[in-house]
Formats: sequence, structure tokens, C-alpha cells
Amino acid sequence: MPGIPFSELAEKFVLDLERAGATVLTLGDLGMRPLRIRVLLRDHRDTLDVYLWTVTGGGKGRGRPTERRIQLTRVESLPLRAGVRVLLGGWSEEEGVYAFWDTRRHQTFTAGSPSLQIDQRTLQDGYHYGFSAESREVREGSEVAVAVQPDYLPWYIQQWERLYECGPDVDKATKIIDAPVEEERHFVDSGESNREKSRRHKIVMAVQAFRDARFRPTVLRAYGYKCCLTNMALRLVDAAHIVPVTLPGSTDAVSNGLALATHLHRAYDNGLLGILPGGRIAFNRRAESQLDRDNLADGLAALKSQIPRRIRLPHNVTDSPDNDALMKGLEVRGWSEDEIEQAMKTA
Repeated sequence: MPGIPFSELAEKFVLDLERAGATVLTLGDLGMRPLRIRVLLRDHRDTLDVYLWTVTGGGKGRGRPTERRIQLTRVESLPLRAGVRVLLGGWSEEEGVYAFWDTRRHQTFTAGSPSLQIDQRTLQDGYHYGFSAESREVREGSEVAVAVQPDYLPWYIQQWERLYECGPDVDKATKIIDAPVEEERHFVDSGESNREKSRRHKIVMAVQAFRDARFRPTVLRAYGYKCCLTNMALRLVDAAHIVPVTLPGSTDAVSNGLALATHLHRAYDNGLLGILPGGRIAFNRRAESQLDRDNLADGLAALKSQIPRRIRLPHNVTDSPDNDALMKGLEVRGWSEDEIEQAMKTA
């Protein structure tokens, strides 16, 4: 496919990061490579120089029909700047994923039009699983390439150094994405040397972080990136766990999640707003009275007037909130049995 202009790639990268939950501040011209941005997440922030190209097919006559690559054109080097992390990658319109390589291996390169390769199957697995990685032998040794769905760009930004230190074992990363703890332990312990065990431990740590990152986009996607109460989008929607992640029995399944506007997420977590089995809505009268006593009830009537009687359910019925989880969610947020029973009668 023809190359996409860098300005379009840069704009897409910024939009994908914002849609994935990051706050992005542009620090330069979107039309000039590299893209210079500051990325702010809840517990992480980075200043980035991002070099992007279009992922295209491999060279003709090479006998590698599944090879894909980026051509590092119009740059002579990828300089490092103090306090700035450098990302090197490309966008595959064909597979709908980004591909990335370890910038530290490519500070300078040969004259002409150097290229970096990744297999199409790795890109396809990246789309299917959310991310995938491969290790391949190159002239300078082995090199790791990573494919990442746009939803997981914040995860990649936080984990990329760990991924590139995993060596050839990184090929096994997707096989343990949904593995139980026992299988993870076996994966690490079966390494033939301490060095291999260390590399495998880094894979497990990166995969565990990926599982945490996967909850948000899967929940928001299920609800069309809109609040299930207000239909608000505006990038002001959270993925809320029904049974909090800190409690036994909590999972990252979509059925344990709700797409809620940020202020309603807070109202849900502090027990003011309740979501009953079947998706009916209730407000906790005890919590309302406490707000009134604390002189903090301003805006409550307006808030209640905006809330429908039921949540909007996902299109896929299997993604709908689990009723047992909804009951547990009320209990852990301080609703008493009597309050739940009364709400069930009147909601």
C-alpha cells in the first residue's frame, strides 16, 4: 500500500493515545518527524520523540510473502535527548496495529533506505490478542519486534524496555496472556538457565501489566465508548470495576465492568449511586442525607434528573453486567441489606 504522510500518522497516533485514556500535549509541529509529545497517565508521564512510517510489504523477489517492513526514509539518525524516550515504529493499515522496534539498536544506520522487518503473522496476532512479539535473527544478532493494538499504546509506552530485554522467549508472550498463576510459574521455572528464567520473568511481568491494561478498552468498546447512564463520550468515560479489583472474586471480564462518566464513577464508588441487578438505578438515601448534613448536596437534584431508570446495556448480551457482581458491588460500597431490598422494591 502507498505510504501515509507523516502528519496523518502523527495525528492518528495522538488520537489513539487519547482514546486509550492518555492526556497528550503536543510539543511541536505534527508535520515534522519526530512527533514530540508529552504523555500523561494516572501514574505515569513521559516526554516522547516518536518516529513513525507506514508498514508495507517486503521487497519483491525475496521469497518472503509474509514479510512486512518500514523504510526509514528522510532521517539520518535517531538521536537520544536527555529526559526523552524515543519510539521507533510504523502503522499497518492492513492489519490495524502498530509495529515497534527497539530504538536503542538503531541510533544510526546505513546510507540509502534502510528497513526494519516484522512478520505479517505477528501483526495479525497483535490485532487478535492486543499485542504480539517476535524475535528474529538479523546481521547484528537477534532483534525483537512488537505489534500493538491502538488501545494498548499506553501499556506499550510503559513496558517497551522490558519487552526488548526478553530475547527469543518473547515469542511465547501471547501464549500466557490468559494463563493461570501456576502456568506462569512453570513458564519461568522451566527456563534452562538463570538468565533465561530472568528473561521469562520479565515476559510474565509485562503480560500481567497487559491484563490490567486490557480491562479499560474492552469495557469501553463494549459500551461504544459512551457512558452507560448519560450516553456521554467526550473522552470523559471510565471503565469501572463492579467488584473492585482488590477483592477476591474480582475479574477483568467485561461483565464485571461498567462504562461510566468520571463523576458518576465517583458517585458509584462512594455508594451514592447504586446499580441493581438487571441494570436498574437507585440512589442511597442515607448517603444523600449525609451530603445534606455536610452541606455538600448542591447539584444533587440536577444530577438525579440526568440519570435514567436503567443503564444502557452493551450490544453483546454476554458483555452485560453480571447480576451477582452487581449485588456484590452494592455490598462492598456500603449498601446494607435493608437498603438494597428497599431499592429493589422502588427502583
